[in-house]
Amino acid sequence: MNNKIMIVSDYDDTLNIEIEKNLKYIKKFMKNNIFVIATGRSYISIKQRLKLDMQGLMPNYLVINHGATIINSNNKVINTNFIEKDVVNKILKLINKEKTYEINFYGSKKFNGNVNKIMLVFKNIEDAINSFTVIKNTNLVTTYLINRKGKMPKVEIINKNSNKAKAIKIIEDLEKPSKIEVIGDGQQDIEMIKEYNGNCVVNAIDKVKEISKKQYNYVYELIKELQDN
Repeated sequence: MNNKIMIVSDYDDTLNIEIEKNLKYIKKFMKNNIFVIATGRSYISIKQRLKLDMQGLMPNYLVINHGATIINSNNKVINTNFIEKDVVNKILKLINKEKTYEINFYGSKKFNGNVNKIMLVFKNIEDAINSFTVIKNTNLVTTYLINRKGKMPKVEIINKNSNKAKAIKIIEDLEKPSKIEVIGDGQQDIEMIKEYNGNCVVNAIDKVKEISKKQYNYVYELIKELQDN
């Protein structure tokens, strides 16, 4: 174990709120500690956001696709879990394609049909909930219902043995930090908040607030608190 503190933050509706001030504190924190972004976004999507929102800053680790893949600051993949081709096909057979607005796959052609994440987009929340329930009940995959204000509802699917908490454990074993603090806002953050006795932002969903030890307006408040102590 070393004396470095590790902070793990969700991105959307967590880190990207008051982003400029968060960035100021993150840069200072990363001089002696470890900062991780754990997001449901794909690699291309989060890299675009880092370029636009965070002046191209690369955290020590990126946990993407809700925990299915971990990338270090040198853009090296240190762990990835796929949904295997036969499971992908089983899931696709369960989907009501007439009520699914969009089906997206994340991964690479070289993976021979295995994918890191499947994202289903719906026009209304009722259809999203129905598909989420059917897929979740198969116990074949880890499934998240994403319903952000002003955006079309989505069902996002990853490997059964993947989530943000398990990805954090892999990084923890590599870095052996003295302390780990996590912060998030949504359903996809529940596992890591439970596992690491974590925190949430004030705009988090009720279920996340119920399990969080503390609420913060912004991520920089957590960073400042840790640096002041």
